[in-house]
Amino acid sequence: MGTDDDNPTLVVYVNFLSDSSQYFVQHNLEDVVREYVLTGDLNLELRFLSYKPDDLDAYLVGDDEGEARAARAAHGVWDVEPENFWQFFEFMFWNFTTKTYTHARLESYMDLAGVRNITKIANRAYEDRYDSLVRSATDEAVRYGISSVPRVRLLRDHKHGNYSDILGWTQTRLDRVNAGSVSTHSLLPGTNHETPVHVIDSGKPGPTAFVVGGVHGEEPQGYHAADYIRHLRPTGGKLVVVPYANMPAVKIGARYTEDGDLNRQFPTGSEPTSKLARALWDELVSHDPDVVVDLHSSSGIYRYDGKVGQAVFSTPATPENAGNACDYVNEQYIDRSAYPSHYDFDWRGSLSGSRPLFVHKAYGDLRLPGYIVETTRKGTTLEDAVTWGVAVARSLLWQHEVYHG
Repeated sequence: MGTDDDNPTLVVYVNFLSDSSQYFVQHNLEDVVREYVLTGDLNLELRFLSYKPDDLDAYLVGDDEGEARAARAAHGVWDVEPENFWQFFEFMFWNFTTKTYTHARLESYMDLAGVRNITKIANRAYEDRYDSLVRSATDEAVRYGISSVPRVRLLRDHKHGNYSDILGWTQTRLDRVNAGSVSTHSLLPGTNHETPVHVIDSGKPGPTAFVVGGVHGEEPQGYHAADYIRHLRPTGGKLVVVPYANMPAVKIGARYTEDGDLNRQFPTGSEPTSKLARALWDELVSHDPDVVVDLHSSSGIYRYDGKVGQAVFSTPATPENAGNACDYVNEQYIDRSAYPSHYDFDWRGSLSGSRPLFVHKAYGDLRLPGYIVETTRKGTTLEDAVTWGVAVARSLLWQHEVYHG
């Protein structure tokens, strides 16, 4: 919920079987939405926390599957019929029950809330299609030290949702966000290569991350993921994102243009070999980053057909981070009912500076930790691949202490 993608985001953790979540939704959440969301100052995201952060096999509030089942149904409504999601959400909390959410009760609630595609949503939810998203909320809660609901988080700070001065608490965090800056300038302005560079500066000390997408124009998974990343807000340091690095190639959906393959124009130890490559490299150097992430996609799968999809390639600086990111996404984001095991991400520490690729040069010349993230276009939806790419990138940034809210 929100009016501007560039706004900071308040993350809300609730549970459909929690009476304190009901109170929060009916009272404090309405106040926050009225004072900050509808006025265009803040965006809002929901997390349905259904599993205990300290015990992933136990439920947070009840002692049965009902709360996770309800959370999966909510994800289904958002996925299939987003225009009716908030109506469904409101109905659930204004008709609150502590009884278990059976399949029949959820279908009845969807019907009464005006949801149309009930059978489609129910089938997806009951097949556990959205369980990885529900469990990922728990993983996120662990990262931020959240163990109960209702809870609100802005930046790294969080507070019980029924805190009496929730509006004052929110305003204090907004003031801190506004102390930083979000700016955009153009790379190679006035040319056919012109493309935006987004600089999100927290205004506080911390590391700098440089994220690139769109080096290859036939890889929309990469540039859509990078465009999502630019909406993150670091809690310290700076985030620099170039979502559409090779704009001419992106516009025609091609790997390269008459200028050649951009990702073969960065030789270690010497100047980049094209005007665009030099501009992109100069942009990176000007920000003196602590970590570089380059987002791509492949026509195949690394552990299945020898292509490079579903893999994270790292420089020798921090290969263990790539492995951790792969494990995280495999456990939390790969839907086992939709994708066989060879869709799991794998990692290799092979970006040593020996080839004229952007991240190779980042290590070869600057010894920077860097990663190439490759999702696959083979048998996947664009939405799934973008979700995986964003999740890998966020995990990598987190491990480099680029904390974000």
